[in-house]
Amino acid sequence: MPDASQFSVDVERLEGDVAVVILTGEVDLYTAPRFKDVVMHSIDDGAQRVVIDLTGATFIDSTALGVLVSAGKRLRLRQGVLAIACLDGNIRRILEITGLDGVFAISPSRAAALEALALQH
Repeated sequence: MPDASQFSVDVERLEGDVAVVILTGEVDLYTAPRFKDVVMHSIDDGAQRVVIDLTGATFIDSTALGVLVSAGKRLRLRQGVLAIACLDGNIRRILEITGLDGVFAISPSRAAALEALALQH
């Protein structure tokens, strides 16, 4: 099993119904279940506007993409929205290739993603 010590996931609740899920390191088959637990718990806890902050992520795989799609679906059922903050060119390319850039607002910073959320809601 690969070393997942570089991976971390945290959540910050902001005013109202906004949550920011902050990912650091590699989000893959081994670490994505923790990511999923945190983001789904945030939604179940009342967050309707969620930013997934990938600015500290170094890698994502299809498992992480699946978590993004699941979170987006859960939020849409509750009239919520999800935005992504991502600066890494390789991760952005993955989001573009899979078409997720057409589903979620993708911004280069957390501040820009929060602004995009405000416009979508």
